[in-house]
Amino acid sequence: MRRFLKLLVSRFFWTFLFIFLQLGFVYLTLRYVESRFGLTLVSSVLGVLVAFLVFSRDDAPEYKLSWILLILVVPFFGCSMYLIFGNKKKGIVQEKRMRRYHELTAQHMIDSFPKAVEPSEVLAPDDLKLSRYISGLSDSRVFGGTSTKYYPLADYCFPVMVEELEKARHFIFLEYFIYQKGVFWDTILDILKRKVSEGVEVLLMYDDMGSIGTLPRGYYKVLRTYGIKAVAFNPVRPRLNPKLNYRDHRKVCIIDGNVAISGGLNLADEYINKTVRFGHWKDNGFVIKGDGVWNYTFMFLQLWSYSAPEEYAVNDFAPYMPTVTEKGDGYIQSFGDSPLDEFSVAENAYINVINSSKEYVWISTPYLILDSSMINALTMASRSGVDVRIITPSKPDKKSVYAHTRASYGKLLQNGVKIYEYLPGFIHSKMFLSDDRTAIVGTTNMDFRSFFLHFESGTIFYGGEILRSVKDDFSETFGECHEITYDDFKARPWHQKLLALLSKIAAVML
Repeated sequence: MRRFLKLLVSRFFWTFLFIFLQLGFVYLTLRYVESRFGLTLVSSVLGVLVAFLVFSRDDAPEYKLSWILLILVVPFFGCSMYLIFGNKKKGIVQEKRMRRYHELTAQHMIDSFPKAVEPSEVLAPDDLKLSRYISGLSDSRVFGGTSTKYYPLADYCFPVMVEELEKARHFIFLEYFIYQKGVFWDTILDILKRKVSEGVEVLLMYDDMGSIGTLPRGYYKVLRTYGIKAVAFNPVRPRLNPKLNYRDHRKVCIIDGNVAISGGLNLADEYINKTVRFGHWKDNGFVIKGDGVWNYTFMFLQLWSYSAPEEYAVNDFAPYMPTVTEKGDGYIQSFGDSPLDEFSVAENAYINVINSSKEYVWISTPYLILDSSMINALTMASRSGVDVRIITPSKPDKKSVYAHTRASYGKLLQNGVKIYEYLPGFIHSKMFLSDDRTAIVGTTNMDFRSFFLHFESGTIFYGGEILRSVKDDFSETFGECHEITYDDFKARPWHQKLLALLSKIAAVML
């Protein structure tokens, strides 16, 4: 009863209640028009027209097919959902802000920080191909002069973040999908208040949709009273608007331009197992120090300039460049992915790693909703003798997404891909490891929303001791998993198979 009452007074409930009331109004209006003027085929014709519109877009075939099927089977519902959740068309204001985003990229190119290395001089041919692709699309460069440290649990990363924040002298940048009152966020907030009083500049972004159930409306105003320059990214309005799609799913803390902390963790207690919802929550984090932090600083300032009000504008990026070079034993390339362009940078980076693997590629992801390009890359690698393993959760945080994740096992298992489910609970880590040579750790889930509609980030580690830490984490985690066989997959109860079928239709909204 308490949870039900909490839901009734939540911002999430009232926001989506108003949205669905608007959908209901549109539906009743359409039915009235049909009955009043005898236009019984209006919804069907509308469905066909919108289906053709979806077909004409340059999106992944599976993405388009799911929407077309939904639109043709239930025209009104499908069209409405597409306009809200699937339509990438940008309005006039969005286009103006997008131009500003790209103008900043040209004005403050990462080349303005001169310490990047020439990839052709330090990387193997397969890695060179990946680095050039990333550089060309996300304006990120390869750096040495950077120390790295990997943490297999966010629980271990939390005290490190506290320690590093306490050392801040000039500025702190925070960008997270979810903030929630509790041990984690309250501890960080206390430090931020103190640092502001010491003259440290604090810039903070949170995704308004990601935090809709965990923060009160207008929470950024509360933070501003503490002296924190806070912005709610893409504020959620209780009205039908395709802007709802674009979410900031990144997670990064930057301190004085010399330290960056990222990974899968959000600033909420379940990520560090202070509260338990889905069994043991396994997430990861990493800390980089030195020249390579600049990529993250640049990404943050890009999105900050896209989102922040004029009084918080940052027009000169130079004061935020790294001032410390650290000793590192490998090279790194942190990159961002944006729905404001036509490229799925993160997905293509994943596919590149899979295609270049010769011995093994190990993957950890909380969600597994794949298009044909990813499925083909995974199955081809496995059929070529590469040891392909994927770890997913055994306990879902979202049952519909979990149903589709399990539905994706079939073709992969048939082609030799090994699937492991993490028995203690929910695994939220998103990472790739290949051939003791390359790893990607970041925020991008293997699903349509992360690949096509979210702002995401990740770091590619080329060589170095951190790869050993990532591999040790994988090896230990495999020991805590149950390997799913094809017989297990076929033996699923009928209701799970039905739910999986329905989830495939709705996959683009998951």
